[in-house]
Amino acid sequence: MTGKTKKQLQIMTDIYIVSAELGIKTFVWGGYAVDILHGKLTREHSDLDCFTENLVENIDALKHKYVSMGYEIDMRYYQDYWMLQIKKDGIHAAFNTMKNVCGIAHWHHIGPQGTVFFPYEWLDKEPRFFNGALAYTWGAEMAYIVKTNTKLVNVEWAQWEMREKDKADVLILEEVLLSKGINIDDAIKKVWSHNPHFYEKGFEECYFPIRL
Repeated sequence: MTGKTKKQLQIMTDIYIVSAELGIKTFVWGGYAVDILHGKLTREHSDLDCFTENLVENIDALKHKYVSMGYEIDMRYYQDYWMLQIKKDGIHAAFNTMKNVCGIAHWHHIGPQGTVFFPYEWLDKEPRFFNGALAYTWGAEMAYIVKTNTKLVNVEWAQWEMREKDKADVLILEEVLLSKGINIDDAIKKVWSHNPHFYEKGFEECYFPIRL
């Protein structure tokens, strides 16, 4: 395990501590979520991607808590994208906001201009123990669906060839889904997104919600 990974796992633990002390859960997504669901590290990651439940309503408490733990706070993307970033020892983590609306998670990945909707029950109810750290994450369903349907989050990504690390993640997630007996075709029907940000950039298909 590299020094960078050790620092990231410490940040992951600190994020869990904030969740526990403030009662505001933060969930890990992205590449680290794949490893957490798999139960072991498969590669080095560049950073931590997360979303925090009701981040906007609790921004002051979150900032205060992270500052008290020695983190630098970056608010450059907060006004437009509702994104908080923290940094310590050269490692950073980024947080979007997420809301639970009648059992549907609204993940605002571009603030008010981009939202992915999925069942709230897919999110961890209890933290997972991972290489000495504790963390909440989303289910294998969402990890797989976002990896294989990037247009839900970024229409431009869907035009690019899948990266090798993402191909490897997909294979891991397919094993996890199979082990849990999850029918991904049924799961896909429960996910959609709406991204007016990309409609304004000229992607006409984003005028209506994207369904898979």
